[in-house]
Amino acid sequence: MKLIDTTAAVTRRGAQTLFSRERDLHAAELAAGLKIEIAGVYSSMIGPEWDSGGRRESHYLHGLEIPLSGRRQVVWGEELIEVHPGHVYFWPGNTPVERRCRQRCATIWLTFRCEWLPRVDPVLDWSERRPCELGPCDPTLLTDWQGASSEISARSLYRLEAQVRLWLAQAIPEFDAMIANHLSSHTAFRAAFELMERQLGADLRIESLAAAQGVNADAFSRAFKRNTGLSPKEYLNRRLNQEALGLVSGTDLRVKEIASRLRFANEFYFSRFFRKMNGVSPLQLRERFACRGEGR
Repeated sequence: MKLIDTTAAVTRRGAQTLFSRERDLHAAELAAGLKIEIAGVYSSMIGPEWDSGGRRESHYLHGLEIPLSGRRQVVWGEELIEVHPGHVYFWPGNTPVERRCRQRCATIWLTFRCEWLPRVDPVLDWSERRPCELGPCDPTLLTDWQGASSEISARSLYRLEAQVRLWLAQAIPEFDAMIANHLSSHTAFRAAFELMERQLGADLRIESLAAAQGVNADAFSRAFKRNTGLSPKEYLNRRLNQEALGLVSGTDLRVKEIASRLRFANEFYFSRFFRKMNGVSPLQLRERFACRGEGR
């Protein structure tokens, strides 16, 4: 179709430009590059079993929760967050909190991940991330999800994804700086990250990542640590664990099959790695997800 603008120029006379892609290209690229992927939406009744018993625990995905009834508490650091109905709460991934609950509560919550560079979540690398209340929630947002059947319409998902973006912008007032800092520390290692995604597995070596960058392993490790705050081994283990968590909680693959897919020498070495990273065995995590409906 040929694009023709037949609108009279007089209609734009005196208009003040508030945004144009040509003028505000940097902001446009930062905003457009961030992808948000909703992993799941859940409705559940929870009670004292939700209480963490004084332990501080975290989920590997980010979460947004809309309580429908009951009252609970979440402790992050020295801060006590009262969780009550009608409001929405942001629970960032890899951010341990203590959960307190003594009564039955109804809730709807969702898990999601973010991505700017392939398979790299900028929010997980944001040092200022914290659990927080985001304010009242529009009750009409829940209409499509309460009592939903097994199939959700694309319209409902599209609407929810748009709302998640609004909530995330509210939770991260330093959004521009967070993305800019993330890109400056990660873009320099794009070749290493691309290799990491192509060959992700327990047998991937730091020397291979360094070779992809065209430097020796020592120089690569120092530069990587300086820019990302993590050593290459720590970063690789975190990424490998993210993949393992997804396979354990989101598939019916046997632990032996997951170990083989991630190229561990055997099931024993995979289970030992998984327990070290998550504090529980793969089977214990799978049982927890099955009992709680993947509840936090």
